[in-house]
Amino acid sequence: MSHRIGILTGACAAALIALALPAHTAQPGGIEQAVEELGQLNGLALACRQGALTARVRELLIEVAPKERAIGEHFERATQEAYLEIGRSGGECPDGRTLAAQIDAAREALLHAVRQP
Repeated sequence: MSHRIGILTGACAAALIALALPAHTAQPGGIEQAVEELGQLNGLALACRQGALTARVRELLIEVAPKERAIGEHFERATQEAYLEIGRSGGECPDGRTLAAQIDAAREALLHAVRQP
């Protein structure tokens, strides 16, 4: 009997935790995809020594994205992966205007995702 109560208690706790998570965390694609794109662009800007664009991406993330640990971790992970990939592949850096245009497009995607219910 106590084993069943333990299982039931665990199931209830898991359900409460799932309900407590923000709605956008459970919806793949929206905010997470936009944050990942910004992280990739940030990593590219870092690897290509575009300091002003790196600062711009970080300011954008701070201003627009939800202030949640998972969002920040997602951004940092995408940044690191993109930065390391440029080093591994020896890829070419886009010019500053092209990278800035990509950041602007990612900004719009994040704004759109944040506004979604």
